Amino acid sequence: MPKQTLKPPVAKRTRHYVPFGKHKSEKRGKGIMNPAKKLLDQYFWMRSDDRSSQQVLNHLQKENKYTENVMKPHQTQTDEIFQEMKSNLQETYDSYPFPHAKWDSEWKYFIRNVEGKSYPIHCRISGDKTEILLDENEMARNKETFDLSGFSISDDEKYMLYGTDETGNEKYNLEIVDISTRQKISHNLPEIPYCDYHFHEDVIFYTQSDSANRVCELWRYDMKSKENVMMYSNDDKLVSVGISCSCDQEYFFVEASSFDTSDIYYFTSDDYTMKQFTPREEGVLYDVEHHQDHFFVITNRGDCPNFKIMITPDTQTSVDNWEVFVPYNPSVFITGLFPLEHFLIMKYKYLGDIFMNVIAYKDDKYLLENMWTIEIDDPIKNISYVDVDIYDTTKIFYVHRSLNTPNTLFQYDLITRETKNLRQHPVPNYDKTLYETKRIYATSHDSKQVPMSMVYKKDMFQPGKNPLYLYGYGSYGHTVNPNFVKNMLPLINRGFVYVIAHVRGGSFLGYDWYTQGKMMTKMNTFLDFIGCAEHLIQEGYTYPKGITIEGRSAGGLLVGASMVLRPDLFNTVVAGVPFVDVLNTMSDPSIPLTTPEWEQWGNPNREDHFEYMSKYCPYRNITAQEYPNVLALAGLNDPRVQYWEPAKFVAKLRYYDKSKNNVILLKTEMNEGHFGGMDRYKYLKEYAFQHSFVLSTYL
Repeated sequence: MPKQTLKPPVAKRTRHYVPFGKHKSEKRGKGIMNPAKKLLDQYFWMRSDDRSSQQVLNHLQKENKYTENVMKPHQTQTDEIFQEMKSNLQETYDSYPFPHAKWDSEWKYFIRNVEGKSYPIHCRISGDKTEILLDENEMARNKETFDLSGFSISDDEKYMLYGTDETGNEKYNLEIVDISTRQKISHNLPEIPYCDYHFHEDVIFYTQSDSANRVCELWRYDMKSKENVMMYSNDDKLVSVGISCSCDQEYFFVEASSFDTSDIYYFTSDDYTMKQFTPREEGVLYDVEHHQDHFFVITNRGDCPNFKIMITPDTQTSVDNWEVFVPYNPSVFITGLFPLEHFLIMKYKYLGDIFMNVIAYKDDKYLLENMWTIEIDDPIKNISYVDVDIYDTTKIFYVHRSLNTPNTLFQYDLITRETKNLRQHPVPNYDKTLYETKRIYATSHDSKQVPMSMVYKKDMFQPGKNPLYLYGYGSYGHTVNPNFVKNMLPLINRGFVYVIAHVRGGSFLGYDWYTQGKMMTKMNTFLDFIGCAEHLIQEGYTYPKGITIEGRSAGGLLVGASMVLRPDLFNTVVAGVPFVDVLNTMSDPSIPLTTPEWEQWGNPNREDHFEYMSKYCPYRNITAQEYPNVLALAGLNDPRVQYWEPAKFVAKLRYYDKSKNNVILLKTEMNEGHFGGMDRYKYLKEYAFQHSFVLSTYL
């Protein structure tokens, strides 16, 4: 990008001190500093909890205008990229139709996308008859932002339910619609955070949150009496509450767990009495499923960080009654169990690949000795189980994909063990054979081998000469799998090598890979990422200062911290809704979602955590030096990463930056939240804008 003559907004600097440790009457955890420490935050004024400060809104609008003006000369390129992305989009397309609850259902349900329409249309089909159940395009008409979530059909196929959010704050208004009449059923339900609910017969179980967006209560709503009754509440600020149902629909599970410790309760539709599954044990995690008069427990108990499976009669749930079902294997990370009437499907990871094993149930016995693995004809196994909510089935569905292979839906017969390729998601103007994929490893600071997944266009690769796009996340145990990267094709087709760094903090190599990148080992995440970048240069996949890095949310922390630690290493940084003010945010329990996350990052009100987090907090560590080009993206109504984090980060970066040629931009969506627009064309335009910015920084 040529040297800028436009002047960016200059944010004022004020004197405000943020306390760490004991502060007023706030509950800030155990072992906190007393007296408190205080750090100067000269951009604290950008925080407006209710988003009403005109001073703040004016500043964000000025930033948006500056970003618009800087990018205006690149509008033709942005438009070209948008058209390229559209050319790879099958605009009119129906998803695969599945029946609901039972195979002999009259109707099969699917989603239709239509050329020119931004949102999906929910449909069902019976023979030659197709019905439109819900057109999101009509609902979104004339709305600045719109998200529909939690669409479901009742087991008797009488009702459809869904939640709508028109602000981006992830609080949904639930609608109940009689399918036969299309009439909305009046109800007394409140907004439901994250659209977390379960509908069973004439009862809706749903969760509620406190003022800090921590989900802390379970309620039930009776459609006949229109009464709301609280079933469970938890005051522990580290705990979040959720509701689920067993695959056989015999039991409901209430999970009241922190990141590190599980506590599960259960009840039935005939008896709402809440029963604790087993006494809570600090540091013990477990999930529960039910099958044939037994509960199955996936747990890390007994020093089994990659989890094992236990079994216990459903009348004896205490841990003293648990027996080993699938013994612990430190090389195998068990991630899920899906019981069917005559089979168990076990999902697991091994060396970064994802597999599914099948255990048959016959004559009241589990045939463990005959357990088999579903074969995947690809050197990289990256599958996901498709749960169609049919319990008495002998066929299952799964999706496989890779960095150069679009999502492919398979049907697997559990009796004959035959696999049928049902369809591959169409990607127009795309030829898989033109692209090469690889998995390579970088050596990190402590000699750990960090895996990376890579794709590039074969005829454009020249050792040591390609620009490179490095993506990462590395938190909460979330794995960024090597999925098909259709939206990256405009850059790959221009010669970029695209790489995902599977750094610690994610669970690509197992649960222990996650725990090695959290709390007091969090620095491993950033050093892994830096090690990956260095390796890619050394091995000739790119050149010095040829790397763009991207991360979103906690991935924004990853790229922000990596950039501040090694600003010389990167050309460009794309930070989407970035969690870059981790030290200040985690000190304040009034900020939504902060307190439960003390088990992820630490509590900076404690001196040891404060000192450690201070080493990597991006906002805290900005100093006078040259920084890369930066595009920071924010959502004003984001309930997960507050908009002021990227706003403050950009202001402080500009103040200290010594580079004469770089560009630092902030783009805030004023009507959206954490996940941006759900309008598929607007989504592509946002990607096109981002790609255009990246390309402009290589001119």
